[in-house]
Order: sequence, then structure tokens, then C-alpha cells
Amino acid sequence: MMPLSMAVLPSLFPVESERARAFTIWVSSTAVGLPLGPIIGGWLLDHFWWGSIFLINVPLVLIACIAVSALVPETRSNRPVPADGRGVVLSSVGLLGLTYGFIEAGQNGWGTTTALLSIAAGIVLLTGFLAWQRRANHPLVDLGLFANRGFSAGVGFATAVSFGLFGLLFAVPQYFQAINGATPLGTGLRLLPMIGGLLVGTRVIGVLATRVGAGALIALGFSLLTTGLVIGATTTIHTPYGLTAIWIALVGAGMGAVLPTAMNAALGTLPADRAGAGSALIQALRQAGGTIGIAILGTILNDGYRNGLGAAAKAPVSDSASAGVAAAHALGDNTLLHTVQTAFVHGMNTTLWTCAGICAVSAALAVTLLPRNRIRASNPDSVDVRTISV
Repeated sequence: MMPLSMAVLPSLFPVESERARAFTIWVSSTAVGLPLGPIIGGWLLDHFWWGSIFLINVPLVLIACIAVSALVPETRSNRPVPADGRGVVLSSVGLLGLTYGFIEAGQNGWGTTTALLSIAAGIVLLTGFLAWQRRANHPLVDLGLFANRGFSAGVGFATAVSFGLFGLLFAVPQYFQAINGATPLGTGLRLLPMIGGLLVGTRVIGVLATRVGAGALIALGFSLLTTGLVIGATTTIHTPYGLTAIWIALVGAGMGAVLPTAMNAALGTLPADRAGAGSALIQALRQAGGTIGIAILGTILNDGYRNGLGAAAKAPVSDSASAGVAAAHALGDNTLLHTVQTAFVHGMNTTLWTCAGICAVSAALAVTLLPRNRIRASNPDSVDVRTISV
């Protein structure tokens, strides 16, 4: 669904400036669901039984089916190809091995034989996948797309921004609940500044798109991400929510600036009949990068948390911050509670510093790799994407 929803945009909006605004709306609409999920889910859990969090999707799916049938035109590739079964197996199992290995390392340490063997197997399988894609008559991934510099850079930046996003979404909800004692609904509400920042970021980028080039826009977005993550990495157990809301909003603004610009830079250089393959590849790499990123960030967070526990690093306290807080409350041990909370914040800050470093490097690369020419404005007779979106 995600690749196909993006693939129709180049066909619907061939003018570059319109396509850029369409990508902005696409990113905004998908990103709004990130904090809305915990908010709606938390409200449902407070008032109904747990199965309601699944049933809420049924009417949405029905509405979506009607909307797709009525509004989305049929588009096809001029070069249909059969499925690459071997490529599917190699890529899926390779990603599984790599992700499982990182998760195992985060839980039991980097010296664990299972973790090292799993990571090594994943690397071997993914290497074999790339080799097969070069020889296959109908490869799962069209490696020729990467010969386009704009596409390669756009894909890389769209994947890199996932680290900043998932670093926030992976660590901060745990911080709200384990340190601040927030409920699931309260956690979702505390993430709302990210939506505000994202909407501001996409709006500003929409205004600047015809004045500066994609490289400068993406560099600006990654700079906002870096600034927000650096502020977040200074968090303590006594940090007021107001400061947290500010840096969450900055991360949202940075994401709103980077994602639509990077996607437009990647897909805008491809012909319409390759937009489906290009968008599918972008989304696949973003999902794969996000999965591996969460595994890596989880390993960093767990290591930082356990190192911060010191002598208290014993099960169940060492399992997670939530388990540690529960154990401290059960024992009535305020010293242990403070140790657990401080250790988690230390691990979270280490994670956010890592994300900030990735975003800072990405900002520098954006200026170097992407063109500085402005996005061309559409002609007066073109249809405004905002009218279509309504």
C-alpha cells in the first residue's frame, strides 16, 4: 500500500513544483498517524476492551476502499515482469538474520555466539541477494535505478531520516511512561508537538522550494533534526515537559522538511513508468532501514541502561526500565527507583546522540551530493495540488 500510494503521484502531478507539494501532503498525512495511534489507542483502552484497537480500523478500511475506487486512476508499467522468488527469499531471510542478530546482541551482549552468527549469516545472504540481482533476468530490485545520482541520494536521505524519527519514537514514549509515569493516552498526547512541528516544516519547505535547491532544503531539515536531537540528548529525570515538547517539535519540523524533498529528489528524476519501482524501493529501504535502525538503537539503549544500573543490573531490573520501575515500587525502594530512572535516561541520551550524529553527517552530505538549483514553478494553467487534495 505504501509504495503504490506514492507511485501514483508522479503520474498525477508531472509538474515538478506540483509533485513536490503532493509529496509534502503525502508525508504529512502518513506522519500524522504516528502520534494519533497512541492517542486513539490509549483512549480506547481506557474506555473499551483491548480488541477495540483492531476494530477501529475496519470502518477506515471500508472508507479507503471506496475512495480508491472512486478517485485513484489505474496506472500500469509498460514493462510487466514476473516475480523474483529467489530474490524475495534471499532478501527476507537476510534481513531477518541481520535484525535478529542486532536484537540478540542488545539483549545478551555482543559476545553472544547466536548474535554474531545471525549477523554474519544476514550479511552473507544480503550479499548473495545483491549478486543475484545483478544476474537475474527479472530482478526484484532494479539496481540500475541507483545509477541515477539524484535517486541514490534521495533514497539514502529518506532512509537516514528514519533514524532520527525512530530514535524519538522508540525511546521517548518509554521515557514518558517509566520516568514521568504517563499513561498510554498521556504518552500519545505528549507526542502531539511532533505533528505541529511536522506541519510547520512542510509548510516552510513548500514556501522555500522555489527559492532554494533540494540540497539546501534537506540540509536545513537535517540541521533541525540534529538540533532537536542534541537538545533531547541533554535530558535528565527532572527536565520539564516544556523543553521536551520543543525538541520533539524540532524533530518533527526536520522530518517534514527532509522527507518530501528527498522523495521528490529521488522520484523526480525517473520516468513515469519507473515510478512504481522507484517508490517501492524507497519504501522498502526505509522500512528495512527502520527495522535495522530500531534493532541497533535498541541495542544502544539497552547497553546504556544496563551500564547505568551498576550493581543493580540484575533481573528483572535489568530487563527494561518498566520492569525496573515496577520492581522499585514493589520493594518501596526509592534509591533503586532513582537508579533505574537515571540509568534509562543515560541510555536514551546515548541513543539520541547517535541519531544526532547520523543527521549531522546527512546534513553535510546533502549540500555536497544534491543539486542547488531551485524547483521550477508550475505554469499558470496547471492544477493546484491543494485543490485536488481537498
